[in-house]
Amino acid sequence: MGKTKGRLRKKMLCITIIPLVLTGIAILFATYFTFSGTVQKEVQRGLSNMAITTLRVYDKLYPGDYGLVEENGYYYFYKGDNNLSTDDNYLQEIKRDTGIDITFFLGEVRVLTTLGEMNGKSMIGTSAHPSVVKDVLEGEQETFYKSVLVGSEEYFAFYFPVYNGTGSLVGMIFAGKPASEVQKEIWTAMMPTFIVVSIMVVISCVICTSFTKELVMVITRVKSFLREIAQGNLKAELDSRIMQRDDELGEMGRFTVHVQKALREMIEKDMLTKLYSRRIGEIRLRQVQQAAAEDGSRFCVALADIDFFKKFNDTYGHDCGDLVLKEVAAVLAKNMMGKGFAIRWGGEEFLLVYEHCDLTKALEYLEQLREQILACEVLYNEEVLHVTMTYGIVEGRSEEAIEMSVKEADDLLYLGKTNGRNQIVSVPVEKTQ
Repeated sequence: MGKTKGRLRKKMLCITIIPLVLTGIAILFATYFTFSGTVQKEVQRGLSNMAITTLRVYDKLYPGDYGLVEENGYYYFYKGDNNLSTDDNYLQEIKRDTGIDITFFLGEVRVLTTLGEMNGKSMIGTSAHPSVVKDVLEGEQETFYKSVLVGSEEYFAFYFPVYNGTGSLVGMIFAGKPASEVQKEIWTAMMPTFIVVSIMVVISCVICTSFTKELVMVITRVKSFLREIAQGNLKAELDSRIMQRDDELGEMGRFTVHVQKALREMIEKDMLTKLYSRRIGEIRLRQVQQAAAEDGSRFCVALADIDFFKKFNDTYGHDCGDLVLKEVAAVLAKNMMGKGFAIRWGGEEFLLVYEHCDLTKALEYLEQLREQILACEVLYNEEVLHVTMTYGIVEGRSEEAIEMSVKEADDLLYLGKTNGRNQIVSVPVEKTQ
């Protein structure tokens, strides 16, 4: 049972938790790509705005065209009459305030930049990536790159062509951010969603685990209950907590108990009279005898027979005979409540067992029963039929076979039949009506 229970629980956890985890992962991936796309668009917009704004500022601050001027054997980056190579304060302010690197290119060569040294070398004088040269300088197109290699580091970069007053292309301007910083921004933006989704998945998994544990527990107990029934224990009891549930599991439990009761009644009870069948009755009678032997209590056994029963069948038919049997059985069952139990012994014979009762008291009970049977009216096809019974009763003895007590009661019943019926015959007391 333990292995079966483990397999069931694992399967139920798989069909509940795995979809939850996969859903959580799908949400995180969707969120990541959504945030990533949004951040990248914002980065692109920011870089393009910064590049274009920088060009406009330089046009206002430094009138004239861009170019290189040789002084004392060195080349300097000029705009008009202004040496920009010695004045990059504005670009450094941009980097401090926004984290964006700015680079001016004349042709494909870097002539002014906020990029620091890479691999121990200055970036001034180095060339742009060939793909950038092809797209921007040769194609004369502003271009945004989600990943371009600058030195040895990947950048999100925007390149914009730079023209002189004559309209000739002289170079380009670069505005970029390290890809690692952009990814950090994406993860920072995602973190609240990641935390919330993770917490919700964990909570959902805990709830599913708890529910699965409870569900498996209920199924396991119902299974054990059914096993008891299958093994013949029709008195097994189902956990009352399952019976009290107001969901499908509780309903399943109640249906199972209903099946148990139906089986018990089918096996233990006579189908027509609903009294104990002879087989079950004998078992119960032996239990009463054993209890009497153990605790010293007393019990009595009475055999009762419907008088002239054959007349009902012959005169009115077997349907009438069945009706008489059911009406008599109903009176017997009601009368025996709290005193013992009744058994359909065979045909129109019934065995009555009085528990914790001596012969004197049993005779009083049996006389009450005889009078109730005598007063019973059976209505069949608008005709009222009256029934009488004859009884033989003895006090049971725990030291001898129970068959002996039943035979003795049967002999007394036969004596009552031959002496006029509708009477109780006992030893040593005899009552005749």
